[in-house]
Amino acid sequence: MDSGERDLELFLAAKHPGLLAEQQSNGACIIRGVLCSQGNWRRLKLYVPHYPSLHGFQLYVQEHLEYKLYTADNLKVQDDWLLEDLLGNLEEILPIKEAISCIKDAREEGNIYADILALNKPKEYRLQTNDACSRIRFCEFVDYEQHYLELEVPSLRLLQHSLPDCVPLAEMMVKSARSLEEVLILFRKLLEELRPFYDNFMDIDELCHVLQPSPVTTKHNSRVFPLKERVFLKVTIVDPFACIASMALKIIGPTEEVARLRHVLSDGLGNWDPELDMHKNLLRIFDLCYFPMPEWTDDPKQKEQDDEDKRCNICFEYRLDGGEVPLVSCDNTKCVLNCHAACLKEWFQTLMEGKTFLEVSFGLCPFCKAKLSTSFVALLDDL
Repeated sequence: MDSGERDLELFLAAKHPGLLAEQQSNGACIIRGVLCSQGNWRRLKLYVPHYPSLHGFQLYVQEHLEYKLYTADNLKVQDDWLLEDLLGNLEEILPIKEAISCIKDAREEGNIYADILALNKPKEYRLQTNDACSRIRFCEFVDYEQHYLELEVPSLRLLQHSLPDCVPLAEMMVKSARSLEEVLILFRKLLEELRPFYDNFMDIDELCHVLQPSPVTTKHNSRVFPLKERVFLKVTIVDPFACIASMALKIIGPTEEVARLRHVLSDGLGNWDPELDMHKNLLRIFDLCYFPMPEWTDDPKQKEQDDEDKRCNICFEYRLDGGEVPLVSCDNTKCVLNCHAACLKEWFQTLMEGKTFLEVSFGLCPFCKAKLSTSFVALLDDL
């Protein structure tokens, strides 16, 4: 970076922090961003082909939803003016009838666009806005790179966020955040409070074969992974701010094996070690060194065969549009049935002898014709 380019950056940072400059190898300069002058905010793009001279400049100023072009032909620019002079006198030389007044913050906490400039801290997070400055997004937080927060401005209406769906962020904002800075402080505070929640799932995500949800995101508060052959464990944290106290565990698999493992789980929960994370405690409870992981292979034929074996025996698909995978198997240990809960429920509904009593459905296995019973209400609602 030469001294001229450095001087330009220092000038913009000191006088017009909403503008960014890009100098081309041919000597041209492009400046874009938001300029505040005399209480008015303007989004502009300025092309200066012979920087620092203004000869041949082209200035595009956003007026309502379109950009209007200004040059020396329709602006009163003095012959000896340089870039600094143009930016400093822009409000006086632009037509008054085209001026765009500053939008008042709906929450009466000053001007929100000034807050945006003040909150631009690239070392702590990334701040993005759309061209109309009607949406703002905070993302790539230090230590929380996957998280994001997107708001409508100036109303501060919540648009998107990366916290678990069960966290009522919108309600929290209404109660305790009346400015953009307060919203950001609240969000970062919640990230810190949710650190144990994400830490508890970290080893499960890395050391278990998580089947659902897929893909795993920061918004999910449950995981489904294999416990043993034909048996799966679902871990749900109902309240992310009280991980262990609100933890719910569900075992999915053949009836007799599920009943046995429920007793193992019930006994093991009484010996839960608060010094260990969730993954290590679950290994202790089920007396395992590790949870089952798929065997890795580079052989495309073997991989194709493995994928074929995983498919639902009713719909012949592996993962449904909602992300569900085949988790239901027959109580008959010799039967190879493997299917989605939704597919088996639909199969039961086609049977003349299919019945439902107290939310438990009864029917015949589509493979071996053995009697099956399961609670689709509980299974489908949980998954």
